[in-house]
Amino acid sequence: MLAFLQIYFLASSMALFFYALSSDKAALMAFGYGLILNIYPLFWMPNFSMDLARIAGVPLAYVPILAAGLALLLRSKPNIKQKHRGILSLALLFIIYTFMNTFINGFSFSNFAYWFAWVLNFFIFFAAANFFSTIPLKTAQKVIKSTITILVIGAVIGIVKFFIGISDDANFMPVMNRNGTVVFIVMLLPLVFYLNTMKTISNKKAILFFGIIFTALIFTFSRSGIIGAMMGIVLYYLKLTPKNIVIVTFIFMVSAGLFFVGSNSLLVKRMAKTAVTIEKIVHSDEIIQGQSDYNRIKLMQAAIDISKQNFWFGAGLGLKNYQREFHKVSNHPRDSKAHNFYLSYFAELGLIGFIILISFFVVIFNNLAPLKSKYRTFKVTFICIAVMMTMNEYILLPEIWYFLGIMVGISYSYKTTTQIKN
Repeated sequence: MLAFLQIYFLASSMALFFYALSSDKAALMAFGYGLILNIYPLFWMPNFSMDLARIAGVPLAYVPILAAGLALLLRSKPNIKQKHRGILSLALLFIIYTFMNTFINGFSFSNFAYWFAWVLNFFIFFAAANFFSTIPLKTAQKVIKSTITILVIGAVIGIVKFFIGISDDANFMPVMNRNGTVVFIVMLLPLVFYLNTMKTISNKKAILFFGIIFTALIFTFSRSGIIGAMMGIVLYYLKLTPKNIVIVTFIFMVSAGLFFVGSNSLLVKRMAKTAVTIEKIVHSDEIIQGQSDYNRIKLMQAAIDISKQNFWFGAGLGLKNYQREFHKVSNHPRDSKAHNFYLSYFAELGLIGFIILISFFVVIFNNLAPLKSKYRTFKVTFICIAVMMTMNEYILLPEIWYFLGIMVGISYSYKTTTQIKN
């Protein structure tokens, strides 16, 4: 099965790469087709561990979007917009800093692959930002609609696979870990509200799309997914108009009904365990082995201790660098990262590198369309991603960087158009 998956992803991603190179229209749809390759042709497969499904250390699930992004990079003219040069400067500073802090203790291929993944994602981000800053807003809106349609069909596939017993949850990307798929869902879910606001889809269709996507999210049994999705709903309809209050109330009622469906008892139990863990932390009660979230707490404590020992410059990017420092501060048998982007990357980057990275994301956020505009969904999506990163570390998903680039590019086009009208 692994050999089949490797051949399939290499062949299909290569075809997508050359297709996306063929024309601007093809490049425009490359992101959606990259998603399709991860979902539709593999509808018959059960979930396959992302740790096993790799090529040269790269998860197979990443390959289609990487291919689409690289094609976009080759098609893009090297013309960084004036407003994006601050982002570029911080990206270059981060690359230089991490190269030094990652390899100061010696070279390893796994650490290099980890470092280079950042470089590659930066390239994809800027390629998407440049490309989408040059296309009409109506065209960009069609791309967003097609992306959401792909997600909805994928969600249906995931739900069906779960209920007929092909998979043990509704993860519709067989070679993507459940939590990675959840990040992707939460990232795109606010776009349903955006399409409805822009009158691109009707109220009925928006309700249908939301219901399908949220049902798939619930049946992945992910606590972080529920929290991230609810955050997106509240932020998008934050303005307390009567209409928004009705919409949010309706969504929460539907969500609550789906959440407490009997077959979702696993998710209910996991959320209840989370509440118990939070209560213990608040009251400074010790969480002992065998109790809920014990392993996660130990990994977070290790990340904090690594940060203290490597406060200024960090342990260096890469799992090998992290594990080297992990064994100095903890005897916990599972020497993995903390499942919290902020803790793990502070440990890897130190204060200096972490400030560079957070500054990079702050500048990206500031380049997105204002929260008061019709394109506020972009900042809502960004915040949802930021919240999700407190519960996982899927920051290197190419889908995130590609879509960040799309949002920055469309925001640039929107701001430019608004200035011209004014």
